[in-house]
Amino acid sequence: MKAGYIPLLTITLVSVGMLILPNTVSLFAGQHYWYNISDDNNQVPCQKCHADVFEELNNSAFHMHWGTSDEADQYDCEACHRSNSSITYAQVSGGTYASYTPGKEAHAASVVACMLCHQNNSASATPGVSQASYAGYYAGGFNITDMSKTSPYDYSNETYHGHYEAHNAFVAKALDDTTLQDSNEACIACHTFVAVKITWTHTRSLEFDVGLGSPITTDYGPHNWTVTSWSTNGTANATVFGDVWGTNASTSYDSGVWPGEVPGVSYTYS
Repeated sequence: MKAGYIPLLTITLVSVGMLILPNTVSLFAGQHYWYNISDDNNQVPCQKCHADVFEELNNSAFHMHWGTSDEADQYDCEACHRSNSSITYAQVSGGTYASYTPGKEAHAASVVACMLCHQNNSASATPGVSQASYAGYYAGGFNITDMSKTSPYDYSNETYHGHYEAHNAFVAKALDDTTLQDSNEACIACHTFVAVKITWTHTRSLEFDVGLGSPITTDYGPHNWTVTSWSTNGTANATVFGDVWGTNASTSYDSGVWPGEVPGVSYTYS
């Protein structure tokens, strides 16, 4: 009886081998493809691995749909991540390995600082692609020099000096942080749907004295009040966490009134 199983087992193994082995052998056949990534063509399907980013940007009126060819989506990725003029990226022309330039400072792409494309006169800083200019809108009006900070990107000039910008310190501390490039932490906190948790330490109260003074006449009538002895008293800590656009928000852009408490926001005072 057992001898009768040998031919059947042999036939089964041969059949399995005929089905499986060709697929195993051909696993890499024809898949090591040389993408054309010359300056005027980019065939790399970035969305194959970065589908989440692709879907998010695909809904953007600014960071997608810049190209007009079949490779338009790849051009959009290239516009930011292969456009830094100080970096030599790998190039392959015509889809053939015989015509290539290896990457020097970076191979396929580099992490980009928002200000690379949004600095003053950014067109001169991003000539790495031969498509139409990918220069972004100038995000000027910050003065990091006032905060004793430096950056390779132009945040301000004589016209857009930013001396009075309320967020200069925010941008300056983002420059100090090494989590992301340049001041990207500050850019992402305000301009994306990434939730932000902030622990505020602020003055609990503002105090002053009001008394009688010399009568004066104003456009709104006479008054003789004087305000003196301005001071602050104590501190209060408030922790807020949420997406201000309301997607997963604890507070909302319209109803949140700081430092008043908002339903759903966790506040701790000390």
